[in-house]
Amino acid sequence: MPTLILARHAKAEAPAAGLSDSDRALELIGRKASTRLGQVIAEAGLTPTLALVSPSNRTQQTWKLMSNAFGDCETVLDDELYETNVPGLLDVLKTAGDADTVVVVGHEPTSSAAAAHLAGSGSDKSALQRVAHGLPTATAAVLEFDCPWTDITSRCGRLTAVLSGRDVEE
Repeated sequence: MPTLILARHAKAEAPAAGLSDSDRALELIGRKASTRLGQVIAEAGLTPTLALVSPSNRTQQTWKLMSNAFGDCETVLDDELYETNVPGLLDVLKTAGDADTVVVVGHEPTSSAAAAHLAGSGSDKSALQRVAHGLPTATAAVLEFDCPWTDITSRCGRLTAVLSGRDVEE
């Protein structure tokens, strides 16, 4: 059964004059939370085999630190994941092939909007409520599907959990 982990990047530095949005780096707390999010995902028994990562600096840094908790995982930087919407994210997922567990490291509001869009019957009510408020930084929504990646559509998944790496000290 395909499993999707929609992870929002960790806490990044604030926008600044002369620094493009895509170049923003993680703050120290964001680096710690990224590492912790990877650990929390692994502790939940999830091991991604494919990572689809937005090309922004903060998403790449988040994934690099998260990935230490997992074994071998193919990583694809996909330009479509930067400033995309739910249909764009779903198009990227259709390229996942036969990957069993896929992690998408991206941005808000797309991550929470996609989780809400895909969550259907059998979804965890508490997780649905958390997603409705948006995914905080270093947080991931986990969905399971009974269909291949190419057939994923609205309300066809089960939102099973929202996992957080934010329980770290600054």
